[in-house]
Amino acid sequence: MFFVIKILRKIVQILQTDISPDQLAYGFAMGLFLGLVPGILFKSFFFVLVMILRVNVGTAFMGSALFAILGFAIAPLSDSLGYFVLNLDFLASFWTSLYNTPIVPFSKFNNTIVMGNIVLSIILFIPVSIGVKKFIPYYRRRWRDKVAQLKIVKILTAGKISAMIFE
Repeated sequence: MFFVIKILRKIVQILQTDISPDQLAYGFAMGLFLGLVPGILFKSFFFVLVMILRVNVGTAFMGSALFAILGFAIAPLSDSLGYFVLNLDFLASFWTSLYNTPIVPFSKFNNTIVMGNIVLSIILFIPVSIGVKKFIPYYRRRWRDKVAQLKIVKILTAGKISAMIFE
């Protein structure tokens, strides 16, 4: 129960701050790769990328959690898409040479679901980042003050007392 409250608290804190919409949007979109694409090699690469780039780490991890859950629902789509991409005739020699390199096979890119999730992450990166980038200013203009007045938000963001209780 406290885990859910901690997550809600972090979401409210991030939405109520004045962090750049670009940092929030690209952090959330980087969560696509962290959440959808399985395997320690890809996750390590994108984790380092999140740490190097000026994106919000909190939204990257929130996006990661959201897209990891969503990944189970879209597994059949990922499987079909990955099968299609891996069986394209003009890419067969590329996949073979990639598989024969020293480290890349550990990414399991030749698995249809992994390849499908990679392709989906690449396709959805721009729309997700644009969507979040447009949502943040809209939220701040129309909803931030109203949400700040809610009793539950006041309790979640009350400062030291709520931090001691919920963390």
